[in-house]
Amino acid sequence: MTQCPNCGETVEIGDIFCYKCGFNLRTNSIVKQAKEEIGRQLELDTNNLTRFTQLEERIENLRNIPDELEQQKAYLANLNQSLTEARQRLESLAEQRVKEYRDVEKLEKLSVTSFMARMKGTKDQQLEKERVEYLTVLNKEEAAQRECQQLQDVITQTQSQVYELGDLLDTKKNLEKELETLINQVCEGVPDPVEDAIEQRLATLEAQIGPITNNRSRIFRANNHLDHAISDLNRALDSLRSASGFSTWDLLGGGLIADSMKHSRMSDARNNVHNAHNNIQRAIQEYPEIRNSLSSASVEEVSFFWDGFMDNIFSDIAARDKIHRSRESVRQALHDASNANRWLDDKMRTINQQFNDLNRKIEELRKDLLKERKRMIKETLEN
Repeated sequence: MTQCPNCGETVEIGDIFCYKCGFNLRTNSIVKQAKEEIGRQLELDTNNLTRFTQLEERIENLRNIPDELEQQKAYLANLNQSLTEARQRLESLAEQRVKEYRDVEKLEKLSVTSFMARMKGTKDQQLEKERVEYLTVLNKEEAAQRECQQLQDVITQTQSQVYELGDLLDTKKNLEKELETLINQVCEGVPDPVEDAIEQRLATLEAQIGPITNNRSRIFRANNHLDHAISDLNRALDSLRSASGFSTWDLLGGGLIADSMKHSRMSDARNNVHNAHNNIQRAIQEYPEIRNSLSSASVEEVSFFWDGFMDNIFSDIAARDKIHRSRESVRQALHDASNANRWLDDKMRTINQQFNDLNRKIEELRKDLLKERKRMIKETLEN
């Protein structure tokens, strides 16, 4: 038998949780033991091999911390979900309690409800019934309040344990980093056929990371420019559709107002196409491989003097034809830009896969290299 460090209740040895307050006894024991181990003075010896042994021991003492932290986080998430549900029940009970209290008040005071009950001779029975219902809901509400408070207390305790485990995990990572640095220092320049071969393969793979990273950056920037170009071309197409509508109105006798609106929309389209052209050029500069797959859009000029002040059926038809050709030009440029954008997306997916595969191989080789260097150190210790 032992006592819960949180509430002092007597618990069985081996219990995971305190049955009274919900305190996590196992996590508390793990944290306490880990703190005792890492709290001992690290005796730094001038001999790096001794230091290596000491670091390995401390890391081994913390090997269960990552799993315990994940379990506590999951437990904390469940507690928070339970607290949310308990608070919802409490809120519902509070609303029900208010309703029941009002029903009691209506019967106790002079009201239509009280008068009707008195007339029927059932007021006392109804009043007693409403009071019982009110007290029942009140008891449930008080129980729900206690449940919320208990859950909040356990959550506070669990959150504290999560923080402690997080600190221990950081300590473990720092020790592992220190150990890796020490191993590299000890083994640097020491000849070993297996270790040298792994180191050479690792250097070869690491040299491939740079070009792939650069290629990813170029594709990302080119794609970003194309995204802006596509947005500009879509806006240009919208303006030309509007201009086409005003052109039809002008053919039907829209006059100077229709001409003004039509030319305004075409001016907007030209500005958007100009912006799209600049973004496409930037994309080509970043990734020249897409140059041949892209086309430039153009919005033809329409003389406002000829179309507006010399307005006639021929000028209106000529303006409408120019708008139509401009729309087709913008559509083609938009189609090409969208295809280039998708091609770059596919290219990025392929390169990302290569990047991830290469990083995975590098990480595996680093682990192998660390393992071989540990072997070298342990062989030295044994000898």
